[in-house]
Amino acid sequence: MSSDTSAPDSSRSTRRKMLKQVVCLTAASSMAPCSLATEQDGEIQADLVVIGGGPAGMQAALVAARARRQVLLIDGGTPRNAAAPALHTFVSRDGILPADFRRLGLAELLRYPTFRFGRGLVEAIKGEAGAFQLKLSGGKKVRARYVILALGLVDTLPDIPGLKENWGKGVHHCVFCDGYEQRDRAWGLLVKDLSALEHAPLFRGWTADLTVFTQGLPVPEADLARLGEQGVRVESRPIREIRGGSGDHRLAGLLLEDGTELPIETFWVAPDQRQPPLVESLGLDLREDGAVQRSETCETSKPGIFAAGDLSAGRMQQAILAAADGSRAAFSIIRELMVRSRA
Repeated sequence: MSSDTSAPDSSRSTRRKMLKQVVCLTAASSMAPCSLATEQDGEIQADLVVIGGGPAGMQAALVAARARRQVLLIDGGTPRNAAAPALHTFVSRDGILPADFRRLGLAELLRYPTFRFGRGLVEAIKGEAGAFQLKLSGGKKVRARYVILALGLVDTLPDIPGLKENWGKGVHHCVFCDGYEQRDRAWGLLVKDLSALEHAPLFRGWTADLTVFTQGLPVPEADLARLGEQGVRVESRPIREIRGGSGDHRLAGLLLEDGTELPIETFWVAPDQRQPPLVESLGLDLREDGAVQRSETCETSKPGIFAAGDLSAGRMQQAILAAADGSRAAFSIIRELMVRSRA
């Protein structure tokens, strides 16, 4: 692939053009022709295709663009953190809305002449390292030398009435992400098995009012005594309903099966997670925790396909960690491209 040697232009005309592209791209429901350079046969060519436009994907694309590689970022679907009240623990971006984070990132990327962006879903990946063929929704095709998977994961929420409706609005997943804003409120923590009880005291760093809900799962007396000494209550009666609050990311409370109402304002849940269909279709090796297995260079069990972000992170999933992971994957690919170009 040839590389554009011109540097990013900060002139007003370039900024206007960049903003026009952002409007075009964010409004598109399929691959955006205004941003994609294609060959005469209609196939898009790239050194690297990054699938997923979250922190991991955008950071990987930024590294590749600054290395003057032809990089195509493809983003489709609803972001996992779309319902989150804000993105936190990301230095210089703490408290930014997830949608604004993506818009700012895309605007920065569009300054680079070797970067291309498109909205759509990748339906299939075939071929091998150096010669991958990607089939996109809408029928478009892409040829790429390398691929980075940065799609995130698919969350499956517990089947409790009111939980899905209040996801990100009083029901949360990551205490390091949203715990500070919910500090000193009455918290509830849902556990799926007894092994999760050992993590309950961690939440006491944000609130002294913590109740663990087991949904009928009996808890041994020794565990009850230990948690009681640590200031943690345990409630085994099942939850009938989670009630939304007034719109300030605070719940109105929980209703138990026996009719008891509890004044829980913030509820914490660790949803079941699985890999996206595209990742499952590739048959990649997975770790015991379901994360994509990778080498030290972030390469998966299929040569030429790399993974970055939450889909390969395990339990520690945060935007800033995903972004760093995107850099690692892109660094590895850029080194590989440089070596091959001189072979």
